Amino acid sequence: MKYLLLVPDGMADWEVNGKTPLEIADTQNMDFLAKNGSCGIAKTIPDGFEPGSDVANLTILGVDVRKYYSGRGPIEALAMDIKGDIIFRCNLVCIKDGVMVDYSANRISDSEAKKVIDALNNEIARKWNFIKFYAGKSYRNLLVINADYDAKVKTTPPHDIQGKRIDDYLPKNGDLAELLLELMEESKKVVERITNKANAIWLWGGGKSIKFPNFRERWKVKGLMISEVDLLEGIGKGLGFDIAKVDGITGYIDTNYKGLAKATLNGLKTHDFVVLHTEGIDEVSHEGDLEKKIEGISIYDEKIVGYILDRINLEEIRIMLLPDHPTPVKVRTHVAEPVPFLFYGSKKDDVKFYSEKSCRKGRFGLVDGLKLMEIMFKF
Repeated sequence: MKYLLLVPDGMADWEVNGKTPLEIADTQNMDFLAKNGSCGIAKTIPDGFEPGSDVANLTILGVDVRKYYSGRGPIEALAMDIKGDIIFRCNLVCIKDGVMVDYSANRISDSEAKKVIDALNNEIARKWNFIKFYAGKSYRNLLVINADYDAKVKTTPPHDIQGKRIDDYLPKNGDLAELLLELMEESKKVVERITNKANAIWLWGGGKSIKFPNFRERWKVKGLMISEVDLLEGIGKGLGFDIAKVDGITGYIDTNYKGLAKATLNGLKTHDFVVLHTEGIDEVSHEGDLEKKIEGISIYDEKIVGYILDRINLEEIRIMLLPDHPTPVKVRTHVAEPVPFLFYGSKKDDVKFYSEKSCRKGRFGLVDGLKLMEIMFKF
């Protein structure tokens, strides 16, 4: 038996004029899986945690974040084989008149972002011999601090404060917060000189390195992670998965869907369990673009789900599909509400369509996200 987990990041949403984007979009392939499988809703954000993709995806994969979580930065560092005492996510952002205008630096390219990071290392990091910046993908970069600080600084993801004044969301709590504030201020002139797409850095999601439990030892399957972002690659590496690289991916709804789908099919030949995480739907949700979100969901259904279904033996596979968290276009950020999930490969229930409302009527009801892998492998 093969196992496939599909995670379209941020796909769940709220109603707009009586329907959610998922209900408006053309989702015939996801509807097929729902109609011929079983459905429910899953709580992927434990009480007391912010609704981040790190927390949600770890929970989906059965990792209790109350025991195994310190921050987003250290997870992304795993993907890049970066080590350090404390690691923060370093977004390239655009701030105007004290307002967070764009958390993604107008979707800056990898090469242009690297020029900014190189300049930050040459001109800023040299002033503090215990820090270093690392280039990641597009606006998503890292800061490593090799010093003895209390890592419990309060920070806020920039995608949570688009259109808001930044004053109330700057780093807080102690000496480490003061260092972050100084680095953010010192970096402004450097960033502005190198690119016209960003004018600042935003430091957030920091923490100390942590070790995750081994997924293969627990579930007795060989896993493969396919994703467009370092965060999921870091989760995969931390859990002992192999990582597949795909050319031409953008993390947006214009990504290389065929390459991602082909990598998934190839992965199912060599691995027991494949995770395919895609980012684009979440990105257009953060932009607050309803039409692009509907378009992105329809494209995902056709070019990922449909492409895969046409090329696999459905009698030899179990498929689970769910977003990690909702990202409503109305608020342009993540919320901690349960998400709809479908599970193909066991008994059918009465659900006919894959949507937020339909899945609530499924046979699984409300499920703790930590139990999803038990459904996948044991149900």
